[in-house]
Amino acid sequence: MMSILVPAVGAASIAAGPVLLAATERTTGTVVVTGRLARFTLPAAMSLMTAVLCWAGLSRLGATPIWLAWCWACALGCGLALTDLCCRRLPFPLVAALAGGGAVFLLCATVSDGTWFRFGFACMSMVAVLGLALLIQVCAPEHTGGGDTALYAALALYLGWFGWDGLLRGLLVASGLTALVALAVAVSSRSVNSRFPAGPPLLAGALVSILLT
Repeated sequence: MMSILVPAVGAASIAAGPVLLAATERTTGTVVVTGRLARFTLPAAMSLMTAVLCWAGLSRLGATPIWLAWCWACALGCGLALTDLCCRRLPFPLVAALAGGGAVFLLCATVSDGTWFRFGFACMSMVAVLGLALLIQVCAPEHTGGGDTALYAALALYLGWFGWDGLLRGLLVASGLTALVALAVAVSSRSVNSRFPAGPPLLAGALVSILLT
């Protein structure tokens, strides 16, 4: 299986940058970068980042359907991070693709290994975290948006695959890293109401947590 998966993921990583940039511009209706050099450099950097993250997960997860879910999360995560940094948005189509693709790969792993309980727990984690995040959004709409809420739920699907420990650790690391970024932004701007893109620290925290699980 590794002889097939590894080259396939490598090829997909090369294509990831241009595809993600196009998806970002299409879902936001904006041109992220202009100029021939910038439009070559940015997709190349995204492809490189996706490839590095994919290979980082290979030693932890092996060439399995779970690794494919990880690669999908890394690719979409790079796209979402770019979108949030450049446009301050987490478009629902990209977040839905993050969750939907992950569910497909996790289901493949479930069918292959018979780990139905893990898949069920992952899905229930996504629903539960979505409900909690929606409640927080209703109570504090000035501090969290719909994209952040949807992203929390999508990440919970991946984290929930690793059980209670993976879910709680991942949410704690992701939320803690986001809180640190928020604190740094508040201190630098001297305003507690300063807004910042929460997507990148949420994604980084969740992915690091999976590697450490």
